[in-house]
Amino acid sequence: MHQSIEDELQRENLAAEQRMVHRIQRIMIECHKEKIEAVAKARDEERQLAQEAILAQKRKVMDEFINAGMTVVKDERKSVSKLVKEKEHEMNIYYCMAQRQKQEEVQEVLQEAEKAHQATLGNVMNKLVNTQDELVSVAQQLGIMTNWKDFLEEELQETRMAFQKYINFTFPKLAPGQADFILPERKKTPSNLIIPRETTRK
Repeated sequence: MHQSIEDELQRENLAAEQRMVHRIQRIMIECHKEKIEAVAKARDEERQLAQEAILAQKRKVMDEFINAGMTVVKDERKSVSKLVKEKEHEMNIYYCMAQRQKQEEVQEVLQEAEKAHQATLGNVMNKLVNTQDELVSVAQQLGIMTNWKDFLEEELQETRMAFQKYINFTFPKLAPGQADFILPERKKTPSNLIIPRETTRK
């Protein structure tokens, strides 16, 4: 009987130990499960925090980049504006130089044209003076010839009148026309010696 009691106690102890082992196993499984869930949750939280940190860092970097870009753009605008002003100043200098050179070229051309004009005018004036001298000389010669013509005409007229008086005195009884062989009528002036009126007007 004592042996049976011990066996019963052993069985109960074994059963209790088995229940304890099962309970410990369940607790260990639950702990492991909770540990896995806690680790997964912690990893999720860490991942989320890491993502938020990365996003925050990205935003910070982007803000810094944008600010730096704005600064660069402002600097570039200032540089471009300065460059444009420098180019405008340089173009103004080139324009003034080109304008001055153009004025000098125009002035040189005008001076050359004035020299040519003065030379041509001098030649024309010399020709006019020479022509005027020739005209004066011709006019003087014409005046002398006209004086000679008038003188000869007057002398011829006086000679004819004197000869007519001599005929009248010597042959008083001659009828008109009988003494024409002695003193014929004057010849008419040849046409080639008559200056047309239109020519004299010109």
